[in-house]
Amino acid sequence: KVLGYSLLSIAVGEAHILNISVDPAEQKQGIGRKMLEHLIEVARGRAETVFLEVRPTNAAAIALYEDVGFNEIGIRKGYYPAENGREDAIMLALQLF
Repeated sequence: KVLGYSLLSIAVGEAHILNISVDPAEQKQGIGRKMLEHLIEVARGRAETVFLEVRPTNAAAIALYEDVGFNEIGIRKGYYPAENGREDAIMLALQLF
């Protein structure tokens, strides 16, 4: 059974977490944290900064990212499609050096 997946892109000293997803039935067990920590370790030594975007409505993910050390660096207006139009994205970054 697949519990989740994650996607990381590294180029020109920057790492971008493109997606982290955990099966809703398997959430709240530390799987997302383990995937996030693994992605950071993969990026360490190959990138100076890790970037990601998150929906403002995803409070659990925001809390996890902040707990690991990510900081808000901006907002992308209308980034995500949503039921009632578009939803902004919070841009976060983690310095690795």
